[in-house]
Amino acid sequence: MNSTALHTVHALCAAGAAGVSLLAAMPASAVPREFVYTVNVQIRDGRTVQCAVNEPPHYPPVPTPALTTDERVEAEVLATQRLRLLSGPRGPYPAGDTAPAITCFALPG
Repeated sequence: MNSTALHTVHALCAAGAAGVSLLAAMPASAVPREFVYTVNVQIRDGRTVQCAVNEPPHYPPVPTPALTTDERVEAEVLATQRLRLLSGPRGPYPAGDTAPAITCFALPG
């Protein structure tokens, strides 16, 4: 990789990191209320996972085992189904429906 391409990659990574920081700093009031919810989903292995979408999570008082990356991704996809139905196939980016903040954890049981 030549130095110009390397500088471009570094600039894109820095811009991406800044975009993530901006999105995380976005106030909850900027997200329409219908895009803010908590939902329980059941993943393939039968575990129930709770996901907070565009709101702070409400962790259970008893710690639960961490989700694997595959389990977390599956739960996030299931949890954001409502957003895809509300916003349709296109929307401004970043917004609460196109770049939601999602936190998922397994429920005890």
